[in-house]
Amino acid sequence: MAPRWTWGMGAALAALAAAGVLAFVRPWMAVLPLGLFLAACAAAPFFPAWGFFGRTVTRGRDDPPGVALTFDDGPHPSTTGPLLDLLREREVRAAFFVVGRHAATHPDLIRRMVAEGHEVGNHSASHDVWLMLRRSRTVSREVRDGCQALAAAGVRTLAFRPPVGIVGPRLFPALRREGMFAVGFSRRARDFGNRRVTGLAERLLRGVRSGDIVLLHDAPVPGEDGPGRWLGEVRRVLDGLAARGLAIRPLSRHIDRPVLR
Repeated sequence: MAPRWTWGMGAALAALAAAGVLAFVRPWMAVLPLGLFLAACAAAPFFPAWGFFGRTVTRGRDDPPGVALTFDDGPHPSTTGPLLDLLREREVRAAFFVVGRHAATHPDLIRRMVAEGHEVGNHSASHDVWLMLRRSRTVSREVRDGCQALAAAGVRTLAFRPPVGIVGPRLFPALRREGMFAVGFSRRARDFGNRRVTGLAERLLRGVRSGDIVLLHDAPVPGEDGPGRWLGEVRRVLDGLAARGLAIRPLSRHIDRPVLR
């Protein structure tokens, strides 16, 4: 499979060309464009919107005003069920990027997500936060095994969100082989996987704007009262979006692209 042209490839060629020219003018200056390229390579995994290694969808349409709401890391019995209850009560359709091993343990929750009109994406098989540093074979296996866990619950997805939102050069060939695309986000609450839920709604709403893909987590919350506090914050997020005139759209409609096969 031939690699697709990316911004990173263009940057590499530009750096080599600039280095070649500078080598004839001031040889020591030839290292400058190469150094800048290496710096871009180091930074690009943390900025998927650049499209340095491949295209990642990080925003949707902003007219009419609206956002897409996404939840990572589930499903979990302590959070997913109550969250689905709240979303049903508010008639909100969200997207859940689920971890394969959790989906395999709780396929009933995956089926409920789909039955209630939500969309489901692949968030890797094991949520290895260092996945983008692994070999190509490992990245491909994480994508493929995540898809297989979802398929066992009756879901065939097209969307993949890498663990902690970090991309890398090995990810996009793996996604192309599975006929999938990458989804990131443009607004988050910095909740550290639900380890910091106090003030979650305020942090998220402070800078939210139309077109955002909003990231929250469907993950266990520390403390006996943790799940209740977290659900209260999610409720405040829903209220705050409504107060700002921002509709919550299904992810597929927000990005004008199918999420499920």
